[in-house]
Amino acid sequence: MDIKNESWANGTVSTREFLGEQLKSLKELTDVRFKASETAVNAALHTSEKAIRKSETIQNDINKAINELTKDVISLRESRSQGSGKEAATVTDKQQSNFNMSLAISIGFNILMLLAVIWKALGK
Repeated sequence: MDIKNESWANGTVSTREFLGEQLKSLKELTDVRFKASETAVNAALHTSEKAIRKSETIQNDINKAINELTKDVISLRESRSQGSGKEAATVTDKQQSNFNMSLAISIGFNILMLLAVIWKALGK
């Protein structure tokens, strides 16, 4: 008599059935893990897209603010240079230089903050 047949007759599971059940269990586990991975990737992409849209909106706001400040600076320069002499123009240039430096530092920090937000969003 064959051992496999005796095992089957005694109510135990044959090697083939055991392997079949193991393969079925592995397939189910793989399917669950794949679905979980797919869900995680989709969530990460969604979060990334939201972060990109938000950063684009912030960048547009920054660009608008810079354009407005540039117009204001030009207007101030023109009005001051028309009513002032050479000495006043020198003082204005120094003030403008200080203002430009402050503006550049402020923009730099805003860009760093934006990059940190994007980095944080993409890191998760």
